[in-house]
Amino acid sequence: MKSLNATQSPASQRGISESVQWAILGNAFLLSLLAMVEVGLVWHGRSLAVEAALAGASAQSALRAPSNSGREVAATVATRGGLKNVLVQVDLSGSFVTVVVTGGVATGLGLVPVHGEATRPLEAS
Repeated sequence: MKSLNATQSPASQRGISESVQWAILGNAFLLSLLAMVEVGLVWHGRSLAVEAALAGASAQSALRAPSNSGREVAATVATRGGLKNVLVQVDLSGSFVTVVVTGGVATGLGLVPVHGEATRPLEAS
């Protein structure tokens, strides 16, 4: 291995600055790639919570639906989709049903909370 001494010109040391440059750019690239994956996971979890709430609201709004069908459907969709610590709230008020799904998405930074809500009109008899 060659060692650099004080008599060498700066032009002969160009390779050193390029390797440092690539080390910095490589880490920045990997960090941005990791950030994109994390944002994608949270986005997926949010979409999943909304879809679970929609499924629960649709199940609960059906004519002669059992009283807990919306909660069961929403919890099943959210859990099978990968949400953790799923909590489903169903509110029957007037002629509408509202389903709220909350849970967490497992990411590399821990559990990130997500929330989804859907309202549907109840079917009339």
